[in-house]
Amino acid sequence: MKVKIGIGIIIIAFLVCLNPYLLIFGVPLFIIGIIILAISDKEIKTKLIWILTPIILWYPTMHLYFCLMGIIGTATAQKLDLIFPENFKGKAIVISDMPCGEEIEIIENRKQLRIPENGILLYKGKLKSGYINNRYFKIDNSGNKTEIPTRANYMYWEDSENKPDESVVGIWLSGGGTKYNPSPNGGINYSFIEFVISSKDSLEKWSEFKRTKKLEKLTDSLVTECKNKN
Repeated sequence: MKVKIGIGIIIIAFLVCLNPYLLIFGVPLFIIGIIILAISDKEIKTKLIWILTPIILWYPTMHLYFCLMGIIGTATAQKLDLIFPENFKGKAIVISDMPCGEEIEIIENRKQLRIPENGILLYKGKLKSGYINNRYFKIDNSGNKTEIPTRANYMYWEDSENKPDESVVGIWLSGGGTKYNPSPNGGINYSFIEFVISSKDSLEKWSEFKRTKKLEKLTDSLVTECKNKN
């Protein structure tokens, strides 16, 4: 009985530890399983196999787990195409669940989000959090699309391979969340995602305080106007 309990706890602990954030729970559980197995009457060879095998397999299995989760998560994530004006640069913000916002358009199972010149899109659809399956384009006056390369800070680390040119424009996921400023008149309440189209060497200027406050003020005004219509 002790053998089965010990092995069961070790297996559960191993699965829990595949998520590094849960090591604080998984490691003590693993130790408990080892202790129960160790005081059982099972032969020493079997005990060592059940104790050492999870330790040896943990690191490669953890990477395999995250790889599979990434593939599955991306495949099942909300599929968005964000389409920007040809010469757009700077910060863009998408506000979801807006009653007077852009209609939901789906092409080849991907939702089309067309960013206006001011960079603020009020969108009728809902934007889901979690894994991302986005594509980004610029569109010219003739309707021709050019894909925008994605960028992230880790691409420019010293030990990164194939480091992008810092002067080449790409798109950065700036963040997202919910803004809620209550007031007697109802206040401001909306969910959003922000992006920045910029080269690496010009990225910081789009986060300057004056630019950020100006965009925020205009966004709040458009959201308030939209909600007051409904």
